[in-house]
Amino acid sequence: GLLEAKNKNKPIFIDFTGYTCTNCRWMETNVFVDSNVRELFDNFILVQLFTDGGPKYRENQQMEIERFGTAALPFYVVLSPDDKELARFHGMDPDVNKFILFLENAITEFQSRGI
Repeated sequence: GLLEAKNKNKPIFIDFTGYTCTNCRWMETNVFVDSNVRELFDNFILVQLFTDGGPKYRENQQMEIERFGTAALPFYVVLSPDDKELARFHGMDPDVNKFILFLENAITEFQSRGI
């Protein structure tokens, strides 16, 4: 994801998720499908990291805990192509407008840094 972000000069949207996470699936089926969210996602390199199974799940889990101080799911973080945190969003929220604002703020922060 970092290499692609550098090549395309886009921020990285990391979705820490789990196979057994019902709140993660809720966000995917109710928020991620919103047309405004989908349009905003075009501004990011999208990365999905599973923390409860699959390849490298323990590594993903450790990164979420050590770097971001949480093991909660879902957890969303936006990084610049040079691996600096731009924004974070904790948990499931039924208010799609809060998620849209999070994405818009991350884009604004990315642009303001002139990266």
